Amino acid sequence: MRSCCRKRSGQALVEFGLVALVLYMLVGGAITFGIWIYAAGQIQQAANVGARELSQTPLPFDETFEDALEQKNVRQRVYDDRWLVIDLTKLKEEKPGHNFFTYVVPQMPLLNQQLAVLYVLDVFDHDNDDATPPMRLMRYPGALLKRPQGESDESGIEYPDYVADDYVVQIPLVVERKEGHNNGGGAERIRWVCVVEEVDDPDTNPEPFSLEDSNQDMRGVVALRVHYPAQSTWLSSYQDRGAFVSNAGDPNAANDDAVESLNSEAMKGTLFDSKPLVFEDPLGESVYAGTYGGKYGLGIHGAMTSPELTGDAIGIRPYRRVLVSHAIFRREVFLPSTDDSEETLTP
Repeated sequence: MRSCCRKRSGQALVEFGLVALVLYMLVGGAITFGIWIYAAGQIQQAANVGARELSQTPLPFDETFEDALEQKNVRQRVYDDRWLVIDLTKLKEEKPGHNFFTYVVPQMPLLNQQLAVLYVLDVFDHDNDDATPPMRLMRYPGALLKRPQGESDESGIEYPDYVADDYVVQIPLVVERKEGHNNGGGAERIRWVCVVEEVDDPDTNPEPFSLEDSNQDMRGVVALRVHYPAQSTWLSSYQDRGAFVSNAGDPNAANDDAVESLNSEAMKGTLFDSKPLVFEDPLGESVYAGTYGGKYGLGIHGAMTSPELTGDAIGIRPYRRVLVSHAIFRREVFLPSTDDSEETLTP
């Protein structure tokens, strides 16, 4: 009897090893998609709030959506991309023992308030100087860009010191992947979009916000879209080989150096080369930059990092989808033309 027990002593460990991977995927998937369902609700609410408030804001009848977002009254009440990045170090200096959600969020424009719960913590060496501490930011996920120096702002808005208005956040949409190892898993080709932008079509219905062109199918409406890059802390990204086709050997490699931008002219700033995917900590250990790490914000995971799987890259991209919410409201208040040559229009 004792001999039989000794032979079966590792049975539970073997059984756990067989089911652990499946269990991990189920738990990770449940957590990830639960978070994403919550995020989808938040950005839909943000789109609704932004479109509704913008539709009730007095603006020239021939104003474009892009120009409207630069108006002082819109930036103060509805949406301002400068509030997408908050410097926590300066916030701590101004308000020791602060609470981000009770002190900072109430001061944001309304659409920004809805997005604030989706912010991520970003710590990076902003000046490549080991003598200065790294910058700690609370920001909207995506790529962190350096806003062009000398960019004029004639609005006269005065921001708190903790608003890092030298930075701007944009979203890289992965359009396709270049060929990589095993005919897949190569670097991304991306297209840049803004966090908040207009839903329009340059061919059939350009600038629906404006009432200037009477030939448009849809005029005088706020057609607003919000992007949110949903990237999983738990699940890594692999090539899609179709249903029931094994892709265990085809992870999407994390390699920022090989990323190709298809519309660089749409970028609102410049990338930070000081945001590597892998860096050394004070102890000389290699540290992964995290789910939203890297200069593109596309992230890196340390899962299954053998050279046979990832080629020259060190890690794997996280599982990623860009969530999009839309809202359309009819504009209700109009001011004279931007050149003051027309009379005021009323609803």
